[in-house]
Amino acid sequence: MLVWYQLASAIVLTTVKGYLESQTPIAALVFQNIQYRRKLFNEMGETAALETKPQLSLVIPAYNEAGRIEPTLKDLMFTLERKFKFNENYELLIIMDGCEDGTPEIVKAIIKNHLSVSAIVLPNRLGKGGAIMEALKYAKGDLIAFIDADGSIPSIELSRLIKLTDQYDLVIGSRYAKTSVLPFRRPLTRFLFSRSFNVLLGLLFWRLRNIKDTQCGVKIFTKKLIDVVNGELLISDFAFDVNLIYSALFHGFKVKEVGVTWIEKDGSKLSHGFYKQSVFMAFSLLRLRIYYSYLNKILESKTFAKIADVLQAWLNS
Repeated sequence: MLVWYQLASAIVLTTVKGYLESQTPIAALVFQNIQYRRKLFNEMGETAALETKPQLSLVIPAYNEAGRIEPTLKDLMFTLERKFKFNENYELLIIMDGCEDGTPEIVKAIIKNHLSVSAIVLPNRLGKGGAIMEALKYAKGDLIAFIDADGSIPSIELSRLIKLTDQYDLVIGSRYAKTSVLPFRRPLTRFLFSRSFNVLLGLLFWRLRNIKDTQCGVKIFTKKLIDVVNGELLISDFAFDVNLIYSALFHGFKVKEVGVTWIEKDGSKLSHGFYKQSVFMAFSLLRLRIYYSYLNKILESKTFAKIADVLQAWLNS
């Protein structure tokens, strides 16, 4: 955490210095409406945060989503503005995770003049979980949610899940509940992987035995929950969702799985390097299982750290 704090401080100093020394057209865009928002800027992109405390912080992690993110953002902004009646009682945080396409430029054009929307650009990819954990540092809402950038989940589902947070600390969308709606059949390989993954979870984590779908891309939780489990969020890849749910259950928080409408989209990031991703996710589950056991000291060993580094290098190759 100290490393991240130092990194954040360095970004702040660089940002302010860069703005004072050189006013570029982008800097002018970022610093407009400054009386309403605190804004930071550097050559990698922008970070903006509301000065007033919002009711909801919605995080959208994005990696190379230039072809899909525009309709998703517009749909979400419309829904949130309608739900909160234009009172800016929400913040939308788009965190671009080492994007190598035109995603940052597209996002900046879309969010221009939207006071409740912020963009964070990470120079290097951290993974889905790593990006969300980074965004959590900026989230101020009493409720925090994240949703996939590909538009597979209609924004109306978000509104429906928010209502349940009066009774539950963590509400997770599900593609396999009785009330789930999938207009199109999932490809067989993805379906089999999803169900096999779920069986493995049940074997490794008995608290997850009644959860049918940990990986659906929409989850809403309270700030109170994240304050408790934040130090136990270890997983930076796609298995982050498992980490979040298990940590919540471990600490006795109330979790609710709810069926949602889910539309299959092409271009799944998990499909790219499927074999490597699967191996790395299995390693992440093993790491999480060890963490919540009497053997957790193993995670501090040099041997385990070396194995993790080798797997990471292999995944990135």
